[in-house]
Amino acid sequence: MSLSLDLTGSALTIGIRTSKRVRRLRLVSDIDGVVAIVPPDYSTEELESFVSAKRDWIIKTSLHYRKLKERCGTLEPGTIYFLGSKYRFHIVKDRQPSAVVSEAMKVITFHVVDRRMYKHEVQEWYRAQTGTRIAQRLPAIADRLGLKYNRVLIKSQKSRWASCSKKGNLNFNLLLAAAPPEVIDYVIIHELMHLVELDHSPRFWQLVKEADPEYKKHKQWLTSYAPVIKIG
Repeated sequence: MSLSLDLTGSALTIGIRTSKRVRRLRLVSDIDGVVAIVPPDYSTEELESFVSAKRDWIIKTSLHYRKLKERCGTLEPGTIYFLGSKYRFHIVKDRQPSAVVSEAMKVITFHVVDRRMYKHEVQEWYRAQTGTRIAQRLPAIADRLGLKYNRVLIKSQKSRWASCSKKGNLNFNLLLAAAPPEVIDYVIIHELMHLVELDHSPRFWQLVKEADPEYKKHKQWLTSYAPVIKIG
């Protein structure tokens, strides 16, 4: 189901998703478009009035994501990012799960036991790849900076690339392996510096800059590509 809205002469299609968990109408927007989340008993008139009232917000967010698409493109079905490059992926049913990365062809072949569960297998592959990269780079970077950390976890996080607790525990988003190596290093540096400064004070950013002079470029990559880095 969808609803069409006229935006300064051009039509925008707003998807409609029914949910028993919501009690009131709401809108969500990402690089794939705008979707109205509605309760099962919603009325068409109420939705049209709600969307009309949110017209300015819809225009603003739609323009934002349009610019993102122009800058970094979209993630077409059957593609994922790995170490900053876009790869096509294939799913092959097999007795044992595994993955074969063809750097030359920019193709990743995932061998899965159950094709219906391929997203889980891809997620676990990302977790392993991110874990390997963190294990390779974190100790060396921490040693260079003279910093010590405690526990390290690779987690599924919706809104953060990484985090650092007051106890010095570091958490990294399992999708971090999608980013270029230098960007992964920036995320590691960012979290290690929170061992010195927990907030994002001017001193914190100065410390990050001293460790990674190009941190602004790396930070911008994460901002630009976050909306298109996802599985399937």
